[in-house]
Amino acid sequence: MTREEQINKMRLEILNDIDDDSKDKIFDIKLDDAEIIALNTLYPFDLEQTKLDTSNKRLANWQVRCAIELYNKIGSANVLSYSENGLSVTYMTGLLSTSLLNELVPKAGVIKW
Repeated sequence: MTREEQINKMRLEILNDIDDDSKDKIFDIKLDDAEIIALNTLYPFDLEQTKLDTSNKRLANWQVRCAIELYNKIGSANVLSYSENGLSVTYMTGLLSTSLLNELVPKAGVIKW
């Protein structure tokens, strides 16, 4: 999946309009953030791995879903739930939802000397 296809998917999911390119810069930044999160999760000890294989449809789809989640958190300051009169605010403990992060399984290898 190309970056343009990923951005188009984000346009449809978030803006409901594939032709609205007003948020493309933010979408691109969030896709980059999602790529870094995936690389840090998949290859925690391999700092030479610097690019996510987006030809893998499952990884490309995960990256888009992660970017959408990151985009939706803009301005919410990681608030999980909010109550008005009883004033009860619950904050998320991580950057992403556990279910999304659990989809990635870290890869292990041999120690490089």
